[in-house]
Amino acid sequence: MRITGEYFEPRSSRGQPAELEFSSGKLWLDPDPGGDGSKTVQVTITKVQGRNDIYFTSGRYFHAHDDLPAGLRRMAQSRLENAISWLTVFSPMRMLVLFLIIVTTLAGFRLAFASFTELTIATFPRDWETEIGSTAFERFEPLAFRHSQISRSYKDSLTDEGAKMAEAAGIKPAPDILFRKAKFMGANALAFPGGPVVLTDQLIFALTRQEVLAVIAHELAHIELRHSLHQVIKVAGVSTLALIVFGAEDIIIENLAAGVITTWYLGNSRDFEREADQRAIEILEASGHDPATLAKALKTLYEVICDQQQLSTEACEAQGSHHWLSTHPGFRERIIAAGGEVD
Repeated sequence: MRITGEYFEPRSSRGQPAELEFSSGKLWLDPDPGGDGSKTVQVTITKVQGRNDIYFTSGRYFHAHDDLPAGLRRMAQSRLENAISWLTVFSPMRMLVLFLIIVTTLAGFRLAFASFTELTIATFPRDWETEIGSTAFERFEPLAFRHSQISRSYKDSLTDEGAKMAEAAGIKPAPDILFRKAKFMGANALAFPGGPVVLTDQLIFALTRQEVLAVIAHELAHIELRHSLHQVIKVAGVSTLALIVFGAEDIIIENLAAGVITTWYLGNSRDFEREADQRAIEILEASGHDPATLAKALKTLYEVICDQQQLSTEACEAQGSHHWLSTHPGFRERIIAAGGEVD
């Protein structure tokens, strides 16, 4: 079976036509479909994301023009994941087994972790958290975002600097930084559990480059401190996360995505914002940036958003429209704590 698509070198956004050949449980990549086949190499899958993207051990990836065949997606799955895929194919016996697994897992996790959120966070594997964040973003993206209109060079500049900040802060692996035009949330930035970080065009247009980097530092802090995972556990429940991890994918992951969306609507706690602001200042300092830009970013957003909505400062702070400040309570206090001044 041959699969056509585009092949990308590590950390490159420029694709080139390529083909994958999938046969006898092995995968071959031909980066020169019109050639004599001399460049064809065998590749090993590390991850399949969505229905079209395959990541290889070298950091390269392949974007298929059409949906990947189920057999190829199974190559990247563990035995447990394949067993769960088997369970999700309808039959009375499989449904009974799946029901017993769900009930047992639900009961076990409720008993073990319902009252111990901090313990759960401390022991929750990072790769599971990243998978949850990636899945939640895939569900959330068509609801909330359109393609970004920011130039490729500016996005690459911000992405590279964000990776340097993550490295300086010791955040490994560095989460992806994505850019999207918001449908309804305006100037905003979101950190999904374990990444990615998503910045809206509206936020980038409102801020200087250094102020955008301060916002990125703030969102990196949320990921490092696992604030999003805290919030999702509160909204979705530990038992739901357990079911996702053990593979009841379709309905349960939809519930998690709803939990992440609900988390965004509810906003982050005041303590989480204080922690993320303080850690963002440290990240900016560690990566050679002026930590005062965080206060400037907060103040700029405060002024721009209030002006756009033609509201007084009191009304702007009190009203609940969807922008970065509205989901982060106490922004006056935060500006002052970050070293800025509020008129």
